[in-house]
Amino acid sequence: MEYKLTKKQIDTYNRDGYLVVEDIFDDKFTSKFLSAIRRHANNDFAAIINPDRYSTLEKLDERPKSDLTLEEIKETSALCREVISNKAIVSILRTLQKNDIVCLSSQMIFKEAHSAYSPQAWLPHQDNRYIDNENGQYITVNWFLRDSDPENGGIYVYPGSHVLPILPAPDRKSYREDPNKNPGRACEIPKEFIDKKVDVFLKGGSVIILHGNCIHGSYANNSNRSRPWYSGCYITKGEYYNVGKSSKRIEVTFK
Repeated sequence: MEYKLTKKQIDTYNRDGYLVVEDIFDDKFTSKFLSAIRRHANNDFAAIINPDRYSTLEKLDERPKSDLTLEEIKETSALCREVISNKAIVSILRTLQKNDIVCLSSQMIFKEAHSAYSPQAWLPHQDNRYIDNENGQYITVNWFLRDSDPENGGIYVYPGSHVLPILPAPDRKSYREDPNKNPGRACEIPKEFIDKKVDVFLKGGSVIILHGNCIHGSYANNSNRSRPWYSGCYITKGEYYNVGKSSKRIEVTFK
C-alpha cells in the first residue's frame, strides 16, 4: 500500500533533513524478519551488507546455525527484498525526492547486546560521503526492529545539516571493521550546527529517513537490549553514485 505524506511531514523533512515514520511494518512481520536474519549472523553479530541478494547470504560463514538450508537462505533474501521494495517506502521516497528512485544496497546492523560490536559508537558522518553524489540525491531508510534510544545504541542527528555540501572526511573502514574501533567517516561539525544535536527516540517498527548529507551518528549499546536495524540505500534514478568496494552497489528498480 502506498503511503501519502502530509504537508507537515514533507515540510519537516525539507527543514530538518530527516523524517520519522511509524508503523510501516507491523509487529508480526518485524518479528518474522528478525528471526530470519539472525540465522545468518556470525558469533560477533557483525553487520551484513546486501542480505537482499541471495549470493551474499550463500557465502556467509561463521554462522551460529551452520546447517542453513537453501530454502531458508531464499526466504531471508526474499524478506529483505520485500522490505527495500515496500510500496509505502518507495512512495514516500518518490514524494521526497520529487522523482523516481532506485535502491543501491542494504545493510543489517544488529548492535546485539553484549556482542563484540555493541560498544561501537558511529562517529558523526554523512552517508553521502560514501556515495559522492554532488547533487545531494542520496537518501536512506533505516528500519528499527526494536525500540531505540541513547542507552541501547540509538542515533543522533544534526537537524538542518543536510543543506551542507559533502564535507571532508578521512577514509575509514566501516564494514566488518575492528570492533574496538568506532566506524564512520567522521566529519567536522560546522560551528553553526554544534549545539543542534538531537537524540532520536524510536519505537520498534519505525523508520527514520535520512537525507544523505544530514550529519548523524550513533551511541554505544551499554544496555541489555539489542538495537537491530535494517537500512535501504536509495538514490534518484539516473544520478551518479560510487559503486564501492564493500557495498558493490547495483540498481534495483521499482514499478
